[in-house]
Amino acid sequence: MDETSGEQSFTARARIMILLGEQLITDEVAAVSELIKNAYDAEAPEVTIELKNVSNKDQGEITIIDKGHGMTKDTLLSSWLELGTLSKIRKKDQPARRSESGERICLGEKGLGRLAVHKIGKHTEITTRRKDTQTETKLILDWTIFEDSDKFLEDIKNNWKTGPPIEFTKDSPPGYEQGTKIHITKLQRAWTSDMIKRLKTFVWTIQSPLSDLKDFNVILKVDDPEDVEIKFKETKELLDTAHYVFIANINEDGKADITYTFKSPIYQSVNREIKFKNEDLRQAPIFTDKKKPTCGPFKLVIHCWELDAEHKKKTFGDGDVYNVMVKPQTGMRVIRDGFRVFPYGSPDNDWLNMDQQRIERFQFNVSRNQLIGYAEISADNNKLLIDKSDREGLIDNQAYREFRHLISSAILFFQTKREEDRDKIKKIKKLDPRTNRFSDHLKKLNKVLEKEKITSDTQKKISDLVENTIKIFDETLEEVEEPLLGAASIGLTYMIPTHELRRTVKESIKILKKLIKSDGKEYIESARLAIEQLNESEEIIRGLVQIAEKVEDKEQFKLKLPVERSIELMQKKLERNNVKITLEVHKDVEVNSTRRAIIIMLLNMIENSIYWLGNNEKDKKEIKLVIDEFDKNNVLVISDNGPGIQDSLEMITKPFYTTKVGGMGLGLFICNKTAENNGLRLKLLSKDDLPGLLPGANIGILFPKDEAV
Repeated sequence: MDETSGEQSFTARARIMILLGEQLITDEVAAVSELIKNAYDAEAPEVTIELKNVSNKDQGEITIIDKGHGMTKDTLLSSWLELGTLSKIRKKDQPARRSESGERICLGEKGLGRLAVHKIGKHTEITTRRKDTQTETKLILDWTIFEDSDKFLEDIKNNWKTGPPIEFTKDSPPGYEQGTKIHITKLQRAWTSDMIKRLKTFVWTIQSPLSDLKDFNVILKVDDPEDVEIKFKETKELLDTAHYVFIANINEDGKADITYTFKSPIYQSVNREIKFKNEDLRQAPIFTDKKKPTCGPFKLVIHCWELDAEHKKKTFGDGDVYNVMVKPQTGMRVIRDGFRVFPYGSPDNDWLNMDQQRIERFQFNVSRNQLIGYAEISADNNKLLIDKSDREGLIDNQAYREFRHLISSAILFFQTKREEDRDKIKKIKKLDPRTNRFSDHLKKLNKVLEKEKITSDTQKKISDLVENTIKIFDETLEEVEEPLLGAASIGLTYMIPTHELRRTVKESIKILKKLIKSDGKEYIESARLAIEQLNESEEIIRGLVQIAEKVEDKEQFKLKLPVERSIELMQKKLERNNVKITLEVHKDVEVNSTRRAIIIMLLNMIENSIYWLGNNEKDKKEIKLVIDEFDKNNVLVISDNGPGIQDSLEMITKPFYTTKVGGMGLGLFICNKTAENNGLRLKLLSKDDLPGLLPGANIGILFPKDEAV
């Protein structure tokens, strides 16, 4: 049989429009936001949204009318009816698309925002008049026609007409002699009061200092029985009540100039403002070898509140102020060129995993409902942070992952400073015995509940008592936890560094799964790495098991012996991470201790050093273990050439306190408890305290000479 060849084009069924509208726009509120973007891009100084009877989907009407420059008939029938129009395409190396006058950066780039009208309703009328023209054009879209599965897209004809202005005339209100009006009926579903509230909150944030949309006003009018009045407070006034303000200007190198402010209305003696210059927010494994971020520079702003009863009462007076004004806005948002990028910061969108981290380190990590935060990006400076086609978030590429990491690192930096201030407050407080205060509050609560009639005043008392009881319970739990953790530290040491080993094993399994799905050629090197990691993990676990199986009493031994064993256990990981490690014995001292305790502390500290050396250049990662004498003690120093330790020993050894993105905050706490339980002491040293120390972190383990340890 003779071979034949040819060419064939794609064809599209008409129902593709229905599918696109349903799948590319999340919900009605997101759809309205797309139409607001269109008005902004059309250089409208004002856009009005009217909702009428929207709780009845058959009788409801939604109208969006703007004062933009409007469209001619040709623009409406060509560009507006063309999906993915070329006028909105921007290549990666091109500057952001700007509005007609060049004064605004356009918010829409996909040419898909117009599908938002179908997401809202099944019948649309678009009326538009271009400025300085004498005609007006109306386009009618009946979306039900597109539901016919037998028809192709080119079979659907949309009615239009042009003629003398009727909607936009010289008798229209000032500014409305030109523009665009979109009238939507036959709603896809009935609007609920929650949907109306979410739209109101969204419109409110556009008008707030969180937005930088200059010379643009959004007016929302609602005429519906489901409408609920929301008394929005001025956002600037609201943000001024924050107890913590954190501002980080992050440059193209991933370094930040930071201003941190603490202003408690109760404990004013510890209030402070402190500035940091050129703080490096890059951490491994996202950043290695001094890699420069591809996401571009951006600004991060956080306003945060303490939510204990006394701070809430002093700050807001009425507890409802926080619930009504602050809580609906809480979360970490992304703002691009003054317009919010959905869904970041929505109640159901924990894109930074803050909830999980809060569970893991409850006392240390800040909760999403405690802060209003936003990362400001721009189309000009952050070209690789690209919207997904469905306009719901950014494409998960390398630039996005770096952007997310830098934000998490900045939040962690904020939390460490916040913890310092909270620690000061705890020391200031003169509290009664906790158990008495806790039981007293429960007794008061029970007396209130025994009343037959619950008045509004009584309800307020109940609310206050519950809040105070929870606060005292948390404080009590915190005090009880620490000694319990201390007592359990010997048991916990056998988990360290097993949490790091778990990560290694998970990475290896991912590589091997990928290998199984491949043809076996491309991933030979990956397979070798995975097997090496698993062998390394097995060896460390075997070594830890041997340590754990021994019932050790204190004994006299050369300090270098457990140090050499620790290096053996970590050798493969050190090599894999290109870290050079050396042992310098300036004084060949003997100690009376347990080898297990020394090995456990060293494994933790070497693991920490490997992590913090991750961003050094490949051939400039160094750890030294130095045995010497210091301050009338024998000392073992773990020294590296990483970024060093900025905080005090008291802070870094607190349980759950961490400056490591994704860290547990237990390693140095366990080291400190292990040292204390063995009559030893940790001390932060500087490079100049002993010969041979490196310029980064220097943690000494002090062994008293004069006592049997």
